[in-house]
Amino acid sequence: MNDFHYDGSTISLNRKNEIIVQRCTVRENSSFHMHSFIEIAYIASGRGVHEIEGGYSSEVGQGDLMLFNSNVAHAFKVGENGDLTVYNCIFDPSVLRFAITKSDDFINIVYNCLFDGKEQSSVSKPYITLNGAERVFPIINEMFTEYSEKRSGYEKYNEANLLRLLVAVFRLRMNEMKSGGAYGGAVAESAIRYMNEYYAENITCEALAARAYMSTGYFHRVFRSAAGESPVRYLQSVRLSKAAELLRDPNVTVKEAAASVGYSDMKHFYKIFTEKYGITPGRYAKKTQI
Repeated sequence: MNDFHYDGSTISLNRKNEIIVQRCTVRENSSFHMHSFIEIAYIASGRGVHEIEGGYSSEVGQGDLMLFNSNVAHAFKVGENGDLTVYNCIFDPSVLRFAITKSDDFINIVYNCLFDGKEQSSVSKPYITLNGAERVFPIINEMFTEYSEKRSGYEKYNEANLLRLLVAVFRLRMNEMKSGGAYGGAVAESAIRYMNEYYAENITCEALAARAYMSTGYFHRVFRSAAGESPVRYLQSVRLSKAAELLRDPNVTVKEAAASVGYSDMKHFYKIFTEKYGITPGRYAKKTQI
């Protein structure tokens, strides 16, 4: 069975449950094409240019790795020094057989920074290029051998190798972002998005740190440096703003507003609300209700 089929201008996988690893030689400039799967491309030799339709382009050479999302039209241009040898690891995200939940920030960061072309808050391009990614080549080469020889159990073997590859790619990306000062911002943005969405839940600094795979102390420093305040203070501000919004509704009691934003201790809620707004929740409600 062929690995691919064409649906209009889009290349799709015939076997979404399988990880395909190929080695190809690019001898001439390719035309723009898009696909419905995720692709990781590693340049084993040669130099050229990788282009994304819409004006994005970057020079690529031996040791570089690219990861681009589905439905992104891209093409290679061959350099003056000869052909490009490229290893491609191609897969549908459904082969990752673990739950992706709001608690798995490691996975969220991978998807936000590497896979998700729609969420570009910390990534300005619809693809990632990593320079000097030679350390991941043994994994890709092993995957290529397994896929080529198709020995018993190669599918499961490469599922495990794909996780190894993604971890290695993520670590390289994390180190690159740290060196550029962007990693702390990405971690803070992830935590901020989480707090703005799940402010009513029992959120602790320890839990936020665990989501980012950091110690609590380090996460606290990274967040404060990026956001200008502590995560506890930020969460409190979000909750109180939501509570104030609820209190402007004459059908919502102070107790209901407090519970809706995650506060069960009414004495504490009255204290911090009054500190923020200079007025008690009850008086705030009477003053702002129409």
